[in-house]
Amino acid sequence: MKQSLVLLSLILSCYCQGQSSAPLFAKLKSAKSDTALINAYNDLTEFHIQVNNDSAAWYNKRSLALSGQKQKDAFNFRGYFLNTELERINKHYPEALISAQKARQIAIQSKNVAHQVDAINASGNIFMDVKQGNESLANYLDAYNLSKSKNYRKGLMNSATNLGIYYKADNDITNSLLYFLKVYPLTEELKDTSAFFNCCINLGSLYERTNDHVKALQLYKKALAVSLVNTIDINAWAICYFKIGKVFSFLNQLDSAEYYLDKTMKIHLERNDEIGLIFDYSFLGLMYLNEGEYAKAEAKYNTSLELALKHNDSIRISSVHNSMAFMYVQKKDYLNAIKNFNDCLKYCPKKTPSETLMKVYTNIAASYKKQGMYKEAYENSVMAKAWSDSTHNIKETKKQTEMKLGFEFNQVQEKLKAEADAKELINAGERERDRQQRNYLLGGLALISLFLVIAIRSYRAKQKANQVLGRQKKQIENQKKVVEMKNREISDSINYAKRIQNSCLPEEHELKKYFPDYAMFFRPKDVVSGDFFWAAQSGDKVLIAVADCTGHGVPGAITSMIGSILLNEIFYVKKMQIPGEVLAELNRLVKVTLKQQAESLTRDGMDMAFCMWDKSTNQLHYAGANRPVYIVRPGTEVVEHKPTKQSIGGYTSSVVSYEVHTIQLQKGDTVVLTSDGYPDQFGGEKEKKFTTRAFRAMLAELAGLSSGEQEKLVEQRFEKWKGTFDQTDDVLVFTFNV
Repeated sequence: MKQSLVLLSLILSCYCQGQSSAPLFAKLKSAKSDTALINAYNDLTEFHIQVNNDSAAWYNKRSLALSGQKQKDAFNFRGYFLNTELERINKHYPEALISAQKARQIAIQSKNVAHQVDAINASGNIFMDVKQGNESLANYLDAYNLSKSKNYRKGLMNSATNLGIYYKADNDITNSLLYFLKVYPLTEELKDTSAFFNCCINLGSLYERTNDHVKALQLYKKALAVSLVNTIDINAWAICYFKIGKVFSFLNQLDSAEYYLDKTMKIHLERNDEIGLIFDYSFLGLMYLNEGEYAKAEAKYNTSLELALKHNDSIRISSVHNSMAFMYVQKKDYLNAIKNFNDCLKYCPKKTPSETLMKVYTNIAASYKKQGMYKEAYENSVMAKAWSDSTHNIKETKKQTEMKLGFEFNQVQEKLKAEADAKELINAGERERDRQQRNYLLGGLALISLFLVIAIRSYRAKQKANQVLGRQKKQIENQKKVVEMKNREISDSINYAKRIQNSCLPEEHELKKYFPDYAMFFRPKDVVSGDFFWAAQSGDKVLIAVADCTGHGVPGAITSMIGSILLNEIFYVKKMQIPGEVLAELNRLVKVTLKQQAESLTRDGMDMAFCMWDKSTNQLHYAGANRPVYIVRPGTEVVEHKPTKQSIGGYTSSVVSYEVHTIQLQKGDTVVLTSDGYPDQFGGEKEKKFTTRAFRAMLAELAGLSSGEQEKLVEQRFEKWKGTFDQTDDVLVFTFNV
């Protein structure tokens, strides 16, 4: 009876945790053989581990009892392996080790290499938990060597990861780098996103330790990208945001550092993650310290210290004291600085890196010297020198550098090989279309060049005519006619240029087809515009881009036509439509077209918001180059989705990754894409800019309006603000209702 009640509670537990457990329980009920029952119990054990460990233990006990009773232990590797994990989670380490050894014996009997490697690694993890480093290392090396001898790639990846973590914990940076650099290509080969994320995070921290902060930033961004796409664990996002913000802070890019810190704190506050908040408040204290706001900095440091003491976290207590000491040094309060440096040493763990201890003793010596306490300063200088001698191992540093350079060289070689292979796959038809598209681009540029020549010659003729008017009063009337003729030529040339530019823009009937309910306020500063829009459709997917090119008038118009032509090539020839990929390719083509690798040539470019609206799922996929997208939803605040802080072309690198946002739209939403001309317009009673804040407030008024009403409101508000002032820049606001 008691067993039946336990089973009933487990059944209810399955259904409470979600429908995914129901098929497993059905499998248990339908099992007709002992082997099927054992497998069903193991499936349910694995389902409940770390979700409901009591339930997991119950099912695991049934699995082991049944296999022992029927003398089928030799076939129940999985049952003993899961038991190892359960006992380790519950910190029953002797029992966990016995199960791991039993699992290994079963794997050896069945000659299953994968199971042997898993069991050996499990034993290594247990020894790692109980601080028996030598035994842990021996097991990890056994697992690695067995995997290598049998060419078991997943085993190599997992064992190398364990070795990298072991050596990192032991402050052996060289060996840790060695194994994580071996893990990286294996994660890509096996397409294991979880292992790739773990590898990037650990490699990033190792690159930080070796003062290669730019490469560390690249690795952290790769980890963030894969975590955003492949996991719902927002704690992984918080880890990436914090580490990226930390590197930006070291690089003195404080705006970016503050942006990522804000994202980290939001996650930790939502999850009430006090351990994570220890670092967040310490980081926030550093931000205030950089701004010279000592009172706020001290308050944040104290909050961080209180949380660290609450959780008895010696590593974080030591770190916060170190940060507070630097604050007191900056305030020239050297006695408090010395106290906090000493508290930092007091809480330092045994395996604190020698370079960290060397820096702390150096700072204590400097603080004593400022106080005129030369004996104490000398004593701490001696300690700093002792740790410095153990830190500056030139041979190890050289070895680390060689490993990193070798790894990066291999990455470049693999990328070049992949690009070469891809080029070989291009068929003759695609090359012909590329040629035609280039001819079209060259033809367009030729027309623009002709227009420029005409405009410049006409302008010079006009100047000459004006000079003649000043010198020869008798010919005023004749020269007036000449000037009027030249003005007509310039106007005709510019108007013709406008027709050329408009021919590159989507026509009204196309926009109505793509967006049944759209509005557009397009007001060039001059006749031709540096702002432009582009749209296309592929099945249920509608693409729209709004761009703001460098400058306005003729220079901006030339850049806008180049952008429009290149977008056509990217979409119609290269068949690319993912927003982030489109912007990255557009950036590359702009730099190639304008020869921006040469220092003597143009550095013009453009900012752009690019969206793909999937009508079948009503999702909006957005990527931005310095231009956001706004979502206006009735009854809520206007939501601004931030762009990547990189323009297209100009001083931007040839290879840029633009972040993609996926937004689930709702019926009644209004999507807004805009250039920066509207908020930058001067006007009003105080002759100031309209501002982004006022622009967002105006967008909130668009909620629930038809496209016609939206266009009327945007135009009226602009004209009222501008008043008698000249227009500052080209203005383009595009909205569509879902």
